[in-house]
Amino acid sequence: MTTTANTGYGQGITVTIDIPDLREASDETVADFVRTRDGRWNAQTKVMLAQFKTTKLDLNSWWASTRTGWVCPCCKRAKPQIARLSNGSVLLCRLEFHHDHLADRAKRIFREINPRSDDRETNIQSGRVKNALMLFVERFEETLICIDCNLSEGRVKLELAREIDPDFTFSPSEIASFVRVEPNRLHEVDFSQARMVWQAAKDDVMDRLDFAARMAQRFVKGRHRREVAPGERFQGYLDERSVVFQQFLRAAPKTYRHDIGFTIEARSTANDSAGQSPKPKRKALAVAPTDLEFAEFNRLQQHSKSWVAAGEGWSCAGCDRSKRDIVRKSNKEKWTGRIHKVLVYEREDCEESLRRRRAYTANPIVIGSHSRVAICQDCRNIVAEAMRRSKGLTEDSLSLDDVRSLVGVPTSNSGHEIDWDDAIARAIGNQSLIDAISGYRDHRQTAEETEKELRSLMAIPGIPRSKARDILGYEFAKAHDLDLEEGDAQIDWLIDEGLRLRRLDKLLL
Repeated sequence: MTTTANTGYGQGITVTIDIPDLREASDETVADFVRTRDGRWNAQTKVMLAQFKTTKLDLNSWWASTRTGWVCPCCKRAKPQIARLSNGSVLLCRLEFHHDHLADRAKRIFREINPRSDDRETNIQSGRVKNALMLFVERFEETLICIDCNLSEGRVKLELAREIDPDFTFSPSEIASFVRVEPNRLHEVDFSQARMVWQAAKDDVMDRLDFAARMAQRFVKGRHRREVAPGERFQGYLDERSVVFQQFLRAAPKTYRHDIGFTIEARSTANDSAGQSPKPKRKALAVAPTDLEFAEFNRLQQHSKSWVAAGEGWSCAGCDRSKRDIVRKSNKEKWTGRIHKVLVYEREDCEESLRRRRAYTANPIVIGSHSRVAICQDCRNIVAEAMRRSKGLTEDSLSLDDVRSLVGVPTSNSGHEIDWDDAIARAIGNQSLIDAISGYRDHRQTAEETEKELRSLMAIPGIPRSKARDILGYEFAKAHDLDLEEGDAQIDWLIDEGLRLRRLDKLLL
């Protein structure tokens, strides 16, 4: 591709950029195109696969977004020392973004004390103050760390769940103080040291939360206002790089204007861990109900809405067993076989939504939708039992994919045999998923409130939809220091999302 641009100093420059089709290009071509990144195409990755004698790879987007020489700030290991084999002989190459959950708590405190107002200026000021407040509440900046340091922090928070504030997060330097490190292995954890770290930080944490509440109360009383510049946002002076980049966007094929980053990510990452847990051997067939016994059990279940709604051809979304297969004898020698509806979350697959959501989160996982599926009581019990065994786990700690992998090969008319150490390890390692689900709930609330606010403004005489949208767009742009045009685009998107999610909720009723 060739494009000509004027730098602003009267000098024309010609830029020639050869952009390969990265979906079809060779590994060597991709490596040459994104030299500062990493991926399954990288020579170092291939060497590690050969070293560990496996072809299975779990390499996430954060590993792919960093250079090959990246070093974990907690344990000081480089990528070749971080990579390790899972129980399923999958090479794990995973990094996690670690952030301070005190910021999330402070946002909740501020929103509760300062709900949305009917006054435009108050809403703009509220958004700016809330964003500024985070810098004074967070104990550390968002930091990329290795999967084992992240797992160690999760293990500590579960072990000390009865002692530690649920929104407390250990900083990278604090994690470094209680992990014992070896190459290509999970960390050992010094729980006594971790407890001392929490006790040393406890007063500071409580002070920061108190500060957040007091600042929210001060804002309610009209303090800490800062006049916002009216009109268009100042764009700054043009430099050569900005001019050339704009010309590149004009000349580039449409497919590369927005999704080139997503294309590179898809080409760089791998997820062979899904469904790759060691499969337990099938047990001998348990006692199955006779035709008469199952017919009677089925008759008695007609009062159960979930059993009836499942239909005759139903199979469990977790273990794929039929109604007759899930019926088994309880410890009291009675037939049991309940069906439960559970929420599952699906990743965002809309390009525009993914781009806009990622502007406000460092999490590589972005949830875009949810649904309900029916699972058997034995699959449902995996989550319940994991929560019972480790205080601090929640309904979201194990995904449906986790349940499928943990079940392995199911046995008809019998409870599942589960490796509980594996189940707990998976749950602890799912912090990114839990944060993504929390982020999705926040997004739903924001989108639905925005769409509701639009309808409220339109109910006012003399305010048509276009004017209501302009009011909301202006508020958003000024609260987040954006161009007015971008504020309008963001509000249009949020309104569409609010409508979509409201329709989704009605479908799932």
